[in-house]
Amino acid sequence: MSTFQAPQMEVNSDTWGPNPTVLVSQFSKLPFAGFAKSDRLGKCADFTASASWQKQYNNRRRTDEGGNEELAYKVDVDEEDTFQLVDTSKAQKNQQWKKKTYQPKNKNAQLRNRFGGGTAETSEKKDHRNQPQRNKWAKARAAAWGKGKNNRWNNRIDRQASVKVATEWTIVEEFDLAQLPKLKANKPSETDVMWAGFLDTYNDSYDKVNTKSAPALRRFDNKLFYPVTTMEDPVIERLAVEGVGNVYATDAIVAHLMASARSIYPWDIVVQKLPGGTLFFDKRDDSQFDYLTVSETSNDPPTVSEDDPDSVNTPEKLSLEATQVNQNFSQQILKAQGRKKLENENPFFDDEDDEGKEPASVGYRYRKFTLGSGPKGEEGGDNDIKLVMRCEVHGIVNKTQTSFVGKKSTTHNVEQYMTAYALNEWDGTKSGGIEWAKKIDGQKGAVLATELKNNSAKLARWSAQSILAGADVMKLGYVSRVSSKNREEHRVVATQSLKPVDFATQLNMTVQNMWGVMKMLVELLQKQEEGKYVLLKDPNKPVMRLYRVPMEFNESDDEEEDDEEDESEDGSDDEEDEE
Repeated sequence: MSTFQAPQMEVNSDTWGPNPTVLVSQFSKLPFAGFAKSDRLGKCADFTASASWQKQYNNRRRTDEGGNEELAYKVDVDEEDTFQLVDTSKAQKNQQWKKKTYQPKNKNAQLRNRFGGGTAETSEKKDHRNQPQRNKWAKARAAAWGKGKNNRWNNRIDRQASVKVATEWTIVEEFDLAQLPKLKANKPSETDVMWAGFLDTYNDSYDKVNTKSAPALRRFDNKLFYPVTTMEDPVIERLAVEGVGNVYATDAIVAHLMASARSIYPWDIVVQKLPGGTLFFDKRDDSQFDYLTVSETSNDPPTVSEDDPDSVNTPEKLSLEATQVNQNFSQQILKAQGRKKLENENPFFDDEDDEGKEPASVGYRYRKFTLGSGPKGEEGGDNDIKLVMRCEVHGIVNKTQTSFVGKKSTTHNVEQYMTAYALNEWDGTKSGGIEWAKKIDGQKGAVLATELKNNSAKLARWSAQSILAGADVMKLGYVSRVSSKNREEHRVVATQSLKPVDFATQLNMTVQNMWGVMKMLVELLQKQEEGKYVLLKDPNKPVMRLYRVPMEFNESDDEEEDDEEDESEDGSDDEEDEE
């Protein structure tokens, strides 16, 4: 009967595993090779493996420091020199896909093909007949896409920031504009603080305007418009002293922030936090904030051409044209009969300085919106966000309503507040490809859909301003150039009445999202220290940044101008003394 003899075991009382001082004689000369189950093993002679895979395999293989040198493969140079391939011919490609030749089933067709007629000749004539059409499409594609450096994908526009970021600015927060449409907040309670200015009545004849009876757009040089910023408004200054709210702004600034997710062009807004936590949303005096954009969200926005830098369709000239058209249209559609004077006079009009002119028909509606609790506050407490805003209403629409009491009907007039804005067509072949003269009368919806695509940011701001002002009707005008190369003469080809809330829904905007964006920004600024901040839109990316800036940021330009004026006055005095 066989017996089993247990091998001799060395006991290691210090650590786990065999005793490192005692070497088993039969394993003393065997080299050690580290190996893990995660290692990938290759074939000993694998000629199909790619070089990239072999490189990855070599990088992944674990080796100990000097432990695997005996087992590592070593190339014998002498043996490598004696090696050569037997077959030096190139490998033939496996032609799996071969073009099948057409074999006509009809015997007459086979005969025609054999003697050079029939199908072959007919196809040759067909190709020759379609050649001009293919050339036409090739030229069209070349004109649309361009070649080389004129390719539309290579014509990337690198825009400059609206204000230069100084080295002493400190970035506080940065977030993507794509995240703003996800914000939501409850609709705030609103109350009217005061009214100022006057309102004219809308002229109903403009509802029947078409391309055949399109009136010319007049210039109102005697009308004065006042895009006064928040800090320079005397009414807001008085309300701030009285402590009516803790956040102050204008409807243009707030609407711009609410629709900022759609903006493409760069912009900036200055925010100042005073002692006590009061916030003022402001704009710079030399900024382009009050000028309207044209085709901002279009796939092919207007640019400055190197071939024609003085063109009438540069972004700057189009912006100035759109602003003038919008102001003139808002006054032309009104009539002086039935003017309604509000409880206070226009706070910006001065009889002595503005002699011979009159203010435009604008009703300044100062409203207070209570957005609820701010950071670390309770609902209904003193920490509620109270936003005081100056809103603008452009006119009054008299609407006839009929009410029934039993079987009797009574008719009465109702006054509705109105805002007026104008879209301008600068070139029908470039701004969407839809010419208003051919489409506006019968397909106004198609024209509006094109404008919703090309001017989404501008229309969203107008819709938000109308909702903030509490307007019942939004009059949208379509103003076209008399000639595509003349930006001075225009005509009103159509008007359209819209309800602001319904139009915002058409733009995929909600009131909850609008106030969610504003509340988020206010809460973010309320957490910061006292000082001055700048909300800056990146010129080439959908990113908004909040910077902390020095207190003299917005006043530096004015101080430089004052210094230049002082230097010029000193120089003139010195010249007089020398004389």
